[in-house]
Amino acid sequence: MIIFAPSKMSIKTMLIKEIVVRRQESFENAIEKWANQKGITYTVFDGSISLTETADAVVLFHEDYNISKENEGVKDLFLNNGKFAHTIDVNGTLNASVSSFVFWLENHKPKSLLFIGDDNLIRNEKFVKYLKLLLDRI
Repeated sequence: MIIFAPSKMSIKTMLIKEIVVRRQESFENAIEKWANQKGITYTVFDGSISLTETADAVVLFHEDYNISKENEGVKDLFLNNGKFAHTIDVNGTLNASVSSFVFWLENHKPKSLLFIGDDNLIRNEKFVKYLKLLLDRI
């Protein structure tokens, strides 16, 4: 007779359930491709309701704190409306940056995230490495 006991290991739930983007340009297309690898819902903002009603939090990707005024404004919009924001410097220490984001996700438990970043990020090798490492952690 074979008896199956419940595993003591907990089943990890996916930390990112939905990603929202504002448009479909190079950065957003890279995020869509990445999200599809993990089966994460991907939505393009259609303007029917405000950004802060569409997403629970904003995640701002940047290189060495070079952040456009537009992206800084979106981050401030979320913070000023009582929403959460997280910034990711893709040129920072890779493992520490991914761990910090995973910890942030575990603590805030957002259902939907607005991902923003400049199109030039997709040419940065560290951005690609960051996404690959994050894929394994979420």
